[in-house]
Parts: sequence; C-alpha cells; structure tokens
Amino acid sequence: MILKLSNFWSGNWGSMKKQLAVFTVVLLGAMAIAEDTSAPISFRLGVDYPTSSVTRGSAKEFYGFGLQRKVSTINSSDHYNTDLEISIDYYGRGDYRHIPILANYVGYSKKGDSFWSIGGGFGFIKRPIIGGTESVGRLAYQASVGMNLSSGPTASFVEVKYFGSELSELNTLGLYYGIRF
Repeated sequence: MILKLSNFWSGNWGSMKKQLAVFTVVLLGAMAIAEDTSAPISFRLGVDYPTSSVTRGSAKEFYGFGLQRKVSTINSSDHYNTDLEISIDYYGRGDYRHIPILANYVGYSKKGDSFWSIGGGFGFIKRPIIGGTESVGRLAYQASVGMNLSSGPTASFVEVKYFGSELSELNTLGLYYGIRF
C-alpha cells in the first residue's frame, strides 16, 4: 500500500494542516535536541544533482542543507562504532522540494577518518504537475559515505549522499560539506 497524503493536505484546511505538521516536527526535534546536550549535532550544506532526466530538464541542481543528531549507540567493534541517528534535510529549487525526516544507521571508523550511513523514513515533497504543484508525503531513504577532515569540538567533514523517494523524480546525488559540534 502506498502512503499518499494528498487527500489529507487538500481542502480548506490544507494550509492549516501543513502548518500544524511543520510545527509538530519542529517541536519534536527541539525536544529531542534539548534532552541530551552531550550528543554531537552535524550540520551539512551542499549541492544535489537530480538523477531523473525529467527533473534535470527543469533544474540542473538543487541546494540542500540538513541536521543530524545521535540518538543512541548500537554497537562497538574493533573497527567501527555504529549509532542510531535522526536527520532532517531539505533540498530543492523552484517548484521542486524534498524534506526527508529519517532514522539512520551510521558507522564511524575507530580511526576517526571515515563514516557511512543508511536510513529510511518519510519525506515531504513538492513537485510540479500540470496546472500547478502537488504537495505529498512519501517514503524516503538515503545512503552516504563521508570523510572527516578534522576532529575536535568542531569537526568538519565531506559527504557524498544519495537521497531517494517513492517519487523517483526527486532522487538526487549530493555533495556536502559539514561541521559536527
């Protein structure tokens, strides 16, 4: 069964429902961040390139940014530590927009030089359709590999990230630079 929220978002209450949903997501995120101040927060900024030729015809690249925060440690081995992390990202341009909210399984090298991540969740999408735009919610996912450029209280990193969605026209390959604080 495909989860489609277009009926939920339509009608006279559509704008109010969107604002309520955004407020709820922001409030839950703020509460999660406020609970434990020892877990690092990652902020990334980058450029995403659509993998769909239909989307590339309208927008050759999207601009993106995101936040990610550790929720708990899953496992520790001789070579990697693995964590559960929550992320919220935004990428878009013009009539295209994707806001994926994901739970991620993240592995960090014990050497501190590299990391990888896979995740899944839900994305809020805006895309052009005949006669206007459509705002819907769809399942979303991501996979990434990254390299730490520095360590310490404010560490920097670079990351190659693939974002996917049930609506494949919003699938992208992105290059990001970020800081962890």
